[in-house]
Amino acid sequence: MLVMRGGRNMRTYSIFHIKKQYQSFVFGRERMLLEMVSTKEQALESSADKQLSYLCEPIEGRMVQGVIYEHLKKSFPTIQWVDDYLKFEHQLKGGLKIKVCNYHIEAICEGSRMLDLDLFHSLSQMNDSFIAFNTEESECGWLKPIKHASY
Repeated sequence: MLVMRGGRNMRTYSIFHIKKQYQSFVFGRERMLLEMVSTKEQALESSADKQLSYLCEPIEGRMVQGVIYEHLKKSFPTIQWVDDYLKFEHQLKGGLKIKVCNYHIEAICEGSRMLDLDLFHSLSQMNDSFIAFNTEESECGWLKPIKHASY
């Protein structure tokens, strides 16, 4: 279900940095992890939090925000801090708000799907271990698909 705000589509993503040693385990089981993330949002103190902290690397807030800022500052004329969010505005694409938490990045995109692509591209340049979940629309996927060699 898409939420409309001011005539714009709104999507909320939880983006996790999966530890290298668990990438092959998670690969192909993304839907199970999506269910775990959905459960995490419903219960504050849950075993899902512990499981996610086991599978995921802690997010270095300033570094991630710096990479995203450097990558997006050329295409977004308005960038500002609003509460705990770094907010990017583009006249045609819409708005993007990013908040870095301990084990995930919360991203709220209002407007074009190009916002999602801009953000995902920024993060995939930094690292190939990010996976994004949009629980409202049951979407999930690696920002930079992992390569598996078969022997």
